[in-house]
Amino acid sequence: MLNNEAVCACKDFYQGATCDTESRETYVGIYNGTPVTTFASTDINGPVTEYSLEKNGVEIAKFKISSTDSDNTTQYFFKLTSDTDFIKENVDVSDGRTTISGSCSIFTTNFRMSGTISRTENGRTTSGTFVIQAYK
Repeated sequence: MLNNEAVCACKDFYQGATCDTESRETYVGIYNGTPVTTFASTDINGPVTEYSLEKNGVEIAKFKISSTDSDNTTQYFFKLTSDTDFIKENVDVSDGRTTISGSCSIFTTNFRMSGTISRTENGRTTSGTFVIQAYK
């Protein structure tokens, strides 16, 4: 009891006064941000990129972020681990040369992904880090 009112907890990944709103639904929308990658201590600012976040399937915790920039289209598949944290399950990079891993957090107006990135070109692999901070 809180102030003489019953307080109930929502099931995982639901929120609202009657616990009928999917947490992931509050994140759906278009975000914009500039990815920053760092290779050999050199920061490379990518172009301003549009990220489309949408629900992915019927499992309540899953969603997808798609981005299209001048170089390629990338689809990030995620699963919520809490109402504001999520993990990468898979990344589909259209260039076929890039591998991405890392951690993520999300709020109703922005998300942040960071981690490692590896690219293979001409038989040579280069590794670095990346940060994407995007806003609705």
